[in-house]
Amino acid sequence: MSELEAQISRATIADAPALSRLSSALFPLGCPVTTKPEDLAEYIRQELTPQRFCAVLEDDRNVILVVTIADQLAGYALIADGSAPPHWELSAGFELRKFYIDAAYHGRGVANALMEKVLATAADGREGTFWLSVFSGNTRAISFYRKWGFRIAGTPNFLVGTDWQEDYLMVHETTSNAQEGVG
Repeated sequence: MSELEAQISRATIADAPALSRLSSALFPLGCPVTTKPEDLAEYIRQELTPQRFCAVLEDDRNVILVVTIADQLAGYALIADGSAPPHWELSAGFELRKFYIDAAYHGRGVANALMEKVLATAADGREGTFWLSVFSGNTRAISFYRKWGFRIAGTPNFLVGTDWQEDYLMVHETTSNAQEGVG
C-alpha cells in the first residue's frame, strides 16, 4: 500500500461532508439489486447526511477512521461501542457499523490496512465481542471479513426504507475475551 501514500487517521467534524458523499455513493453497492431506488434514497436521506456524521463524531462512544490518498477520502470505518442487536446473546462489545472502501482502491491493500487499524483500535482497552452485519448476498465483503477472523453467528434483518433485507451477523472475539474460557 505504500505506493498509494495512504494515511489512516481519526475523522473530525470537518470530514462529515466527505463521509456523507462517499457513504451515499457506496451504500447501494452493498444492497440487493432488487432494493427499490426510493428505499435506498430514503435510507441515504435519513442516515448518511453530514449532520448524522457530525452527531456520530460528537459521540465519544464512536470512532471513525478515515483513509485518505492524495488528500481524497478513499474509505472509512465506524467503530461504535454498544450492545448487539436485540435477541442476540453476545457479550458486551462493540460494532463495526460501517466499513467502506471506494471501488477505485479495491484490490490495492487499502481495505487490509484499514481493517488492521480497525482491529488494533477496537482491541485497545476494550473487551467483548466485536460484531458487524453485512448483507447476506455480499459475498466479497463476507469473504473479506472471514479472512480477518469474523464468523457468521446469525441472520438478522436490516431495514432499508420499507425493504427488510437478510443480513449476516458476524462476530470476532477480542483476544482477552476469547481467552476467558481457557484454563
